[in-house]
Amino acid sequence: MNLDATTFALEILNFAVLLWLLRRFLFKPVQAALAARAQAQQQQRDTLDARQQALEARAQALAAQEAGQAGQREAARQALVEEIAALRSQRLAALDAELRAEREKAQVRLQREASARQEQADRQLQARAAGFVGDYLKRLASPALEAALVDLFLTDLAARAEALALELSPLGRAPGAEPPTVSSAFALPEALQARIRTGLAAVLGQDVAPRWTLEPDLLAGLSVHLPGHQLETSLRRGVDAFRRLDAPTAGQTPGEG
Repeated sequence: MNLDATTFALEILNFAVLLWLLRRFLFKPVQAALAARAQAQQQQRDTLDARQQALEARAQALAAQEAGQAGQREAARQALVEEIAALRSQRLAALDAELRAEREKAQVRLQREASARQEQADRQLQARAAGFVGDYLKRLASPALEAALVDLFLTDLAARAEALALELSPLGRAPGAEPPTVSSAFALPEALQARIRTGLAAVLGQDVAPRWTLEPDLLAGLSVHLPGHQLETSLRRGVDAFRRLDAPTAGQTPGEG
């Protein structure tokens, strides 16, 4: 094949036309496609970077939130521990107070039971002693002993005549008033009756005619009923005084005379 200048020029022209066609219809679309692909990839990378940054920020927020929740849980746990300790302390204090109250109640109950047993024992002892003294006094009771008690009665009556006269009701000293009642365990001789009338007249300020009665329960001695008063000197007084320590009956003045 012969290569001349025309052929060479045509070849160059053909090559230039081919380059122009390739650049016109091939290179530019390919470059545009490649640029668009590169831009899309760059956008994807930017999106991925933004997502990664968002994820990292979210992870940091979650870590901070978890740390805050951990602190809250620790604070709540500490508060719960303190509350449990306070409730335990309160419960122990209440239990201690209940136990102390129960011990005090038990002590009071034991003291009451001991006091009741002691009182019962004292009553039994007093009853036995009273029975013994009563039996002994019954054996001692006699008209002679009663006469001695009458002397004692009259002596005390004379010593307290003025005081008794002031204490007695005016109705008891008024004319026509109810006469006093004189009780004795044995029948009184006339001489003793006269002495008793004289003693009562000194108290009442006038002569009296007592009612004489027998009262064997006196064992020996006298019991005189005046308006608002009862004067007694007898062996029964000793028995009753030994048997009980309660107050005398209203309107009575035991031991006077």
